[in-house]
Amino acid sequence: MNRPQMPASQRVTIAWVVGTMLGLALAGCGESRLASELRDQTSKDDLVTARKTASELYSSNGDALLAGMEQGLLAHLQGDAADSNRQLDAIAPLVDDLRSTQVVDAVLTAVYNDTASKYIGRPYEHTQIDYYRTLNHLIIGERAENRWQPTTMVLPSKQPVPASDNGPEVAFKAYQTAIIMARRMTVNQLKETSDAADGKRYDDDPFARVLTAIAVMTLDPNQQTESDRQLAAAMLTRSLSAYKSQHDALAASGNLFRYEVAEQPRLATTLYLRHLRTYDPDLFASELAKRGFAAIDPRFTPPAGTGSVLVLNHVGLIAQPQPLQIGIAAIGFSSPDSTSFNWGGITFYAKGPGSDIARNWILLPIPGNVVQQCLAPGGATVIGFEIPVHAPDSALGSPASVTIGDVTLAGEVVCDLDAYARSRLKDDQPTVLLKTLLRVAAKQAAVAIGSHAVREQHNQNSELLAFAINLAGSALATATESADLRAWLTLPDHVEGTLIDVPAGSYPVSMSSSDGAQNLGTVQVTPGRMTVVPIRTFPAH
Repeated sequence: MNRPQMPASQRVTIAWVVGTMLGLALAGCGESRLASELRDQTSKDDLVTARKTASELYSSNGDALLAGMEQGLLAHLQGDAADSNRQLDAIAPLVDDLRSTQVVDAVLTAVYNDTASKYIGRPYEHTQIDYYRTLNHLIIGERAENRWQPTTMVLPSKQPVPASDNGPEVAFKAYQTAIIMARRMTVNQLKETSDAADGKRYDDDPFARVLTAIAVMTLDPNQQTESDRQLAAAMLTRSLSAYKSQHDALAASGNLFRYEVAEQPRLATTLYLRHLRTYDPDLFASELAKRGFAAIDPRFTPPAGTGSVLVLNHVGLIAQPQPLQIGIAAIGFSSPDSTSFNWGGITFYAKGPGSDIARNWILLPIPGNVVQQCLAPGGATVIGFEIPVHAPDSALGSPASVTIGDVTLAGEVVCDLDAYARSRLKDDQPTVLLKTLLRVAAKQAAVAIGSHAVREQHNQNSELLAFAINLAGSALATATESADLRAWLTLPDHVEGTLIDVPAGSYPVSMSSSDGAQNLGTVQVTPGRMTVVPIRTFPAH
């Protein structure tokens, strides 16, 4: 007896379903180990190995933006400001180019997986590209004038400076380029950040604005143009309002993360009033009175013949996205690190770090039978997927204190990048969850088409084979739903700033924290100018 043959169109349908799912199952495999190794190597100052790991991590998926960001920051930590700039300069145009491809990428992620699209970066990451370009040029300028001589144990590492890279002309050009980079960072990138916020909490980076003013203050006052001084005044004024708005938005109770920057940081206030004292004396007097400061406060009127040293301590590592597994109760995800939530009368489990965030999700009130029909149109089905989350946040330790000569001051947190990353991901999660659910439903429907085609054969094995295809196909569809964990992994958790005024001269600089004391090298202080000491530390705890 001849069995009926399956039509060619149905065979093609089944082959398409299986082939597509197999291809998707490969997305993102094997990258989490390399990502963890990259962070571990960076924190242990094994930067040569870290750069090799970064190359391996991003060579396979073609993420040029991520590769450039990681390599640029690692080169910065190696003390190779020129190579760092080459890496970052190459990817700066990519940000605008990748934004223009968002429509096409949105289609890819809706059909396949979030990792199928090119990584376009997050707004705070875009800002950091120009942030490190600015720092690099400040470092080049200070090296050309021998204003900071770091020890060999400090990151960024000390590098020999060729004679051709020394001298006041090289330094002046570097400071001017730093101002150009900082202007681009604040005028272009932060405008894009504000536009992209779309009602979300992270919409500015106040310390990026402060750094713009700092770039101006590294110049000799006689070399500062009126445009430079106007830029510094505008950025410091805007930074104070931005600090307040970010504090109001990010430090509110109920957030599942911490924001540990003061509403009006001492550093920003000090630089703002100091700049006003020379730039707009009348406004300076009214601002002093408005803020309740004494007219003779030495913070704002340092004695003649003194200069400033600003230590910027970039601390730790920003939170790494982790996969949060979502499944229905029948899969058995219930465990101590899981949280249940309901949608359409069906109980789901979220399993992984920070799973309690699921309690804050607001899902559309859809009847349970509709949800079940959408997610399991072919009958017996395996349903599961992942979305990115962050592990629970923890409080920062006390900022390090800095000693220059015989003056010691405690630092303060001036930028909380970790909070920016956490707030952005948390605000994006409802959209990611909805898009993932729709994608899961589409994949389950594709599997159901294949199983239905087999069931229509009406032979003795068709029901069993259809059941197996539906179960295996839905399991494979579940396997393809890996969370998009891509991020700039080597950024610091936060930045601490310490500003100290001392008479002109050469001074040793040291820092003391819960991990002990560290010699940062020697600074040359020039009257009326600021010397910036940007370092990177990794707390042991």
